Formats: sequence, C-alpha cells, structure tokens
Amino acid sequence: MYRSQAVLNKLILLLTLRILSYFTLFPDSVILTQITKTGLRVLLTFLAFAMLKSLQDKHRSFSFSYDNRTPLLLYISYLLLGLLSVVWASLPYYSLLQWSMIVEALVFAWFFTQLVSFYNAVSDNHARFSLLFGRAALFICLGFLFGWYFDPETFARMTHAGEVARLGGIIINPNELGMFAVLGAVMGYTELLEKQSKKLNYGLLAVSVYVLLLTQSRSSLIAFLLVSAIFVLRLRNLRVISLSVIGVVVVLPFLFQSIILKQGDMEEVMSMTGRLPFWQDLFTDGFTKRPLLGYGFMCVAEGEYFESIHSYSAKMTHNTFIQVLLNLGLVGIFICFLQLLYTFVAIGRSSDAYHRSLAIMMFIPIFINSLTEFGIFGESNYGIQFYQLLILLFVVKTQPVASVEPIRIRHINTVAT
Repeated sequence: MYRSQAVLNKLILLLTLRILSYFTLFPDSVILTQITKTGLRVLLTFLAFAMLKSLQDKHRSFSFSYDNRTPLLLYISYLLLGLLSVVWASLPYYSLLQWSMIVEALVFAWFFTQLVSFYNAVSDNHARFSLLFGRAALFICLGFLFGWYFDPETFARMTHAGEVARLGGIIINPNELGMFAVLGAVMGYTELLEKQSKKLNYGLLAVSVYVLLLTQSRSSLIAFLLVSAIFVLRLRNLRVISLSVIGVVVVLPFLFQSIILKQGDMEEVMSMTGRLPFWQDLFTDGFTKRPLLGYGFMCVAEGEYFESIHSYSAKMTHNTFIQVLLNLGLVGIFICFLQLLYTFVAIGRSSDAYHRSLAIMMFIPIFINSLTEFGIFGESNYGIQFYQLLILLFVVKTQPVASVEPIRIRHINTVAT
C-alpha cells in the first residue's frame, strides 16, 4: 500500500487554500482581490488534477467507478440552463461570469473528490473528508481569531449604529463565516464519532464555537444547535443527553439576548432583518414579470439591482431558492428541487454510514444559510463549493482494476506425412 503523510498534508493545504480563495484578501484593492481569487482558484484546480494524475501513474491497478449519478446530472442540467439563459439575460456578461466561476468550482470538486478517493484506495493513511475539512477549518478559524484581536478594523464589522461588532469584517460576510464555523464543528463531531483524537477535535469545537459566537449569526446558531443535538443523540449516553439539555436551558437565555435579540429589537427579528418585505416585493414586482425563465443566470431584475419598494435594494435575493426563481424562473426552480430530492435519496440509500452521517450534518448549516444568504444555488460562494463536494462524495468511487488472465494460445506443430 502507498503510504505518504506528505500527500495527506498537501490535501489539507489544497482544501485550506481553496476556502481562502473565497475571501476578500486585499480589501483595499478590488482588482488585486479579483485577480488573486481567480488565479488562486485556477491554480488549485490544476494542482488537484496534477496530483491525481501523478497518483494514477504510480498505481495503475486502480480505476474509478461512478454511482448515484442522477444528482450530478441534474446539477449539470441546472448549469446548462444557466448557460442557455445568457441569451435572454438582462446582464449577459454578469451571468456568464457567475456561471464560469461556479463551473470552475465544480471542476475543482470533481478532481478533489477523485484525488481523495484514489488516495484512500492506495494509501494506509485514510484521508477522511472530516479530517481534511476539520484541519482546514481549524487553521482558518484561528486566523480569524488572530485578526479579531490584532486587526479589528479589518476583521470586525460594525452594525446597529456601531454598537455591535461581528467577526468577518470586510473579509467575508459574518453569516457566511458563521456557517463555516458550524461546518468546522460538524467535522469535529464527526471525528469524535469516528473515535479520533479527542484533544484535537475538542479544540476544533472550541475554536469553531468561539468564532460562531463572534459572528453573531442567528441562522448559524440555529444550525449549530441542530447538529449538536444530532451528535448528542448519536452518543446514546443518557448522562450526556441530560447534561446537554441542562446546558442549553442555562445558556439559551444569554444567546437569545445577545445574538437573537440584538439590542432588544424584536421588529428586526420578526422581519428577518428586512428580508420578509424584500421577498414580498421580489415576488410581486419581480417574479411576475418573467415567471417562466427568469431574468438570466444570477440576474434578479432588468438592471443590476432590484429596487424594492418596501425594503432595501440588492443584486441578490438573500434566499437561494428565490434567487433561482428570479434568474431561471419556474423551469429552473423545478430542476433545482429535483436535484435536491435526488441528493436526499442518494444520501439516504448510501450504505456508507460515515458519509451518510457526515452529509446530513453538513447539509443542515449549508441549507439554513441558503434560506437567508447566497446559498447553494446563488452567486458564487464557498457554500456552493461545499455542496458540490457533498454531492460528489456519493458519486466517485475507486476500485481495483479487474485482473484478466491472458489467453494462452498453444501452438501445435504438425508434421506433413
């Protein structure tokens, strides 16, 4: 068997850098930020491909097989409709740009999942996805905590008239960072269920929860409570379950006061920070004008922004399903719902208990984030990248090449008589 800790470390580094490529690394320069994001993503996709080919050249006795293709094919159908929509898009260049970035992310996910699957087939060092993502999450969350204390002007976003500081700053939307922190916690929980290092994974949990609380993200907090409940129930330990319930009862009032009900503004909570009137205007003034095929891939209005009468103006809908409804219409939302349905079916029917459990807990924060932010079918973001990886976890398989014994031809010498 192939043994290489170096390759495992490269996989962790590859995933860490891929996640970093979605951050605004140079806030003072939009051009430099875009060049860095594009260049880094393309480079990492090429490196994933190069690493895969290198392993395949060394181990020709293994090949790929593909299961659960329907979710992937439906996702590709959604992308093909998006490409076709450039013809009628209100902003064709923007549609094509967004489409190109999302397709590039899918190509990276394709090579990366193949690389991980192939490495696991030929190596004694098992590269569990929760191990790779967990290490990446730990490094990135520690980086944000470092920035929070040493560069708050960049890493802290002031809201509510400057009274509330939220981790994320101008590097990334705090709600998106909150989702990522919950995914870090999911990886810690999964590793603990797999009986891996307690110290390291409890450390990952502590760092992830701290980052989550600093983001002040309501939706991510709900997601964290749900995945934590799943983890506790899977332990099947009555004492742990009881202590967890007591802990939630004690802590929940503080969380409600400090995160859910910021500054006692119940009206903000009930309107979902102005999203409800915004969504109402999107339906009544936006969707009804182009109900069948929408305004084009990632376009929500005739111009760059949708001008809401009762709320704010924006170029995205803050809900991934409304986003699809606006940019690809009823045809697009039908394909996306089918894609989600078959993804659930693939997860539920999988005989791989590890990946099934991981996918369920991963999907919770990604889905909840999709209800209020960019989401899995929205503008290019790393939530899309995580969802693509989740789909492909159930598609790509590596197996030994079936050995075929060569046919031996026996030569019979005949003597003429």
